[in-house]
This record gives sequence, C-alpha cells and structure tokens, in this order.
Amino acid sequence: MIFKQLHGKTIVARRGKPVTKESALQRENRLRFKMASRFAKAMMLDAERKAYYWEEAKKLNLPNAYTAAIADYMRKPQLKEVKVTTNESNIETNITALKKDFSINRIKVIAIGKDDTFIEDAESTDTFESWIYRFSADKEQIRKVMVIVQDNAGNVVSSTVEV
Repeated sequence: MIFKQLHGKTIVARRGKPVTKESALQRENRLRFKMASRFAKAMMLDAERKAYYWEEAKKLNLPNAYTAAIADYMRKPQLKEVKVTTNESNIETNITALKKDFSINRIKVIAIGKDDTFIEDAESTDTFESWIYRFSADKEQIRKVMVIVQDNAGNVVSSTVEV
C-alpha cells in the first residue's frame, strides 16, 4: 500500500509496477511510428498529397487523410516474385511487387557484372504491380540482377538474384 497526497487529501493506492526497459523491437517500432507521424504531417502541408490521402482514407474507411498517410508509411512494399530468365543472348526479368492498399512509386533493376561492376539499369515509374524488362547487355556480361522497389513514403525493399 502507498499513501499519497492529492488535493490536500490522503489516498491509498497500490504500489506501481516497476518501470521496464523497452526492447530493441519496441524502440524500433516507436521510432518508425514517429517517422510516420512526421511523414503524415509533411503530406498534410501539400494540398495535392492531402487530397490523395483523403481519397485513400475514404476507400479504406479511415477517419482522415492524416491516418491514411500514416498507414501508407507503415506499410512496406513487398516483392512477390523476381523471375530471371535467359534466352539466346539476353536476360529478362519479370518482377511482381505490391503494397497493400497503396501504390508503388518505382521499380528499378540493375545488372551487375562479373567484377561487381555496373552494367545496365532501368526504372519503371508506372503504378502497376508487374513489370518485365529485357536487358540490352549480353547475358555473358551479367552475373547478378538487383531489384529495388520503392513506395511513395520512401520505403524500399530490394532483392538480388544470381544469374
């Protein structure tokens, strides 16, 4: 039992729980939410982006544009499939990426050579989930292909495939 003074009266209370330190995962989530809040505040200052998030909020049955912007930041894009195929002389990539309820900003592919040197890159800024790209460089020059997916909130996911 603990006795406390509150507004001139003595009250009896239970002993409080000891303060526990937050785990690394809790700290990481707290920081990520803080960054999401900053992102959402910045989006609310841009009339065009705010209108976009209002539309998304209506579709997702969210209370406001700010909440939709936070949801956009918190949801990372996903690389569902990266298929690399070779034909006579070229390498072709078939990439499937998506983000729940929001769009992807860009998909980028990079061909890396035998000495980890840059060979070729290409980028799609269309808002579709699947993209096929055929490298113009000869398949003998390419050792691996890196795929990078970025959403409007700046979240990035990548994958590297050996050829």
